[in-house]
Amino acid sequence: MAGNLKAEIEAANVKFMHCFDTADFDGLSALYTPDCVLMPTGTAALTGREGPKAVFSSVHQAGATRVVLSIAEVGELDSNFHMAYERSQYIFYKENGDVLDRGKYVVVWKKLEGTWYLYTDIFNTDVKSE
Repeated sequence: MAGNLKAEIEAANVKFMHCFDTADFDGLSALYTPDCVLMPTGTAALTGREGPKAVFSSVHQAGATRVVLSIAEVGELDSNFHMAYERSQYIFYKENGDVLDRGKYVVVWKKLEGTWYLYTDIFNTDVKSE
């Protein structure tokens, strides 16, 4: 089941990357559960789908035009296969190909009606502030 789980999470990440890359922040926020919690670097936790929309649109406004997500590990969190975790890395790129930000994240995924949604998303940068 773990191989299938990784493929399903990778497919969801492809949707996330496409939404970010095309600046579809309504579509991106729809990949999260309605009661999601987003825990970005340097700010308080945000609850609900408006959080991802606000955070990722601000990253885009800061100059990121593309994101690449690279899975390091996925696994089941319950025996019913309705909760999973992902530990991964991200890189945000500028339009000219330069790296704007890179870091790591952990997502708790929740399966609702056969579809995986981001339920808890915590991420932080590897870039040291000056």
